[in-house]
Amino acid sequence: MPDRGPAGDLAEILEAIERVDSYVRGMDEAAFLASMIAYDAVLMNLLVIGEAARRMNPSVLAHEPAIEWAKIVGLRNRIAHGYEDIEPAVIWATIVRDLPALREAVSRLLACPQP
Repeated sequence: MPDRGPAGDLAEILEAIERVDSYVRGMDEAAFLASMIAYDAVLMNLLVIGEAARRMNPSVLAHEPAIEWAKIVGLRNRIAHGYEDIEPAVIWATIVRDLPALREAVSRLLACPQP
């Protein structure tokens, strides 16, 4: 895969967040947890987010220190390698609590000139 650079990885994160939003739109936690399709689709996009974050240069990520980038990558690793141990309620909390802040941070990073 060619190196797309920071802007490509950031755009990929933003697109994955938008997909997650579209999959859970109109759902509450109970509806989300009852929908295996939405749950699986969200996990796949969280994996995409974590993989893109893993590829990012730490100097780019340092511009948004409030975002816990290592935890994003850690969640990706948990999804990829420990799927059976994932707590569904944690995934819902990630969607409603963490993804809005990540969207804002990524949007700010995309607005800045990239090296």
